[in-house]
Amino acid sequence: MNNKRQPYRVLLALTCLIYLVGPLMAAPPTFKKIRIGEHRSEACGVADFNNDGKLDIVAGEYWYEAPSWTPHQFRNFERQVGDDGKGYRDDFMNAPIDVNGDGRMDVVTCCWFAKQLRVYHNTGGTDAWPMTAAGTQNGNHETGHLCDVDGDGKANEILPDTKQTSWFESAMVDGKQQLVEHKVSDKAMPFGGGVGDINGDGRPDIVRPKAWFEAPADPRNGTWTEHPLSLGGKDGKPGHTAQLLVYDINKDGRNDIVASAAHHHGIFWYEQQADNTWTQHTIDDSWSQAHSLSLNDIDQDGDLDLVAGKRFMAHNGNDPDAHGALGVYWYELERSATPVWHKHVISYDEGIGSGVNLCVVDLDNDTDLDIVVTGKWGGPVWFENQAVAKPAK
Repeated sequence: MNNKRQPYRVLLALTCLIYLVGPLMAAPPTFKKIRIGEHRSEACGVADFNNDGKLDIVAGEYWYEAPSWTPHQFRNFERQVGDDGKGYRDDFMNAPIDVNGDGRMDVVTCCWFAKQLRVYHNTGGTDAWPMTAAGTQNGNHETGHLCDVDGDGKANEILPDTKQTSWFESAMVDGKQQLVEHKVSDKAMPFGGGVGDINGDGRPDIVRPKAWFEAPADPRNGTWTEHPLSLGGKDGKPGHTAQLLVYDINKDGRNDIVASAAHHHGIFWYEQQADNTWTQHTIDDSWSQAHSLSLNDIDQDGDLDLVAGKRFMAHNGNDPDAHGALGVYWYELERSATPVWHKHVISYDEGIGSGVNLCVVDLDNDTDLDIVVTGKWGGPVWFENQAVAKPAK
């Protein structure tokens, strides 16, 4: 070997190693906090409400017009929240859907006290949006989620968190486009729900803390088959959860479930075994009231990461660690046969948490994912992802 050439070969090898490994060692994204409002409510949504091509934010009684975030009050709630965070507005979901097919995004809310869904119809103007009730009164609506129930690749259906299991879609009935209810099961379940393909047949199934319902070939008219499940508690019993998220965490070809104890400590993932049993693994149990979860590729590495936030005054201060520091976090998934979740703080002890949902979306159209949260602490707040250089104005 020519010893004079050895240093050059070493340098070349190190250069190649840095080139290959460098992207894997890139710093995780950071977030810039931008306060949009100070309205005490617990649900938020993101959509283009004025059809100007920019994504707006809805939370509580207001929708906030991008890019200046001008607030527009489009409704009033009889129930209020005090400066201490105690009390409730009857508004536990802000799902943007064009319910009546007029080309404008409406807002569908879940009502705990009114015990039903309500639709606020976008008028396209500055006047209050008229409200209509959807479906029948079906008990307390704890929250609800936009999901892809019919398998068309679009999250245009609503799965409300009620004791019974139903899903809603916008459809024509007697010549009128409106929200239509499809019943799945009358059996009482703890609050919490989600949608995903559990058995690998290509159809989205419905997941509840106490069961998963196997989708029929026709989700609108077929029979949903119930299978036992137990999510949300450390003791092996089903409990009240936040969103139930379906994803193959350990890359074994079987979809798993991410869940949390909505009013206690613990975020978990449940490993689906080959014999259709489930093994619980803890992601984080250091803080309580993780009442909002979302799986998204935050670091743009090709797999899904977890975003979660602590709810404020969910039961007016009567939950475990109810007065603990609020926070919003994302958990970087190192996806393998033995998955690892790396916790990253987005906000801690700044008086900012997350209510019954959070929105992960490219809000500013710069190709990375941002996070929008709100809660009874007073919001919404936009966490702008700083991972990608912003385009020139």
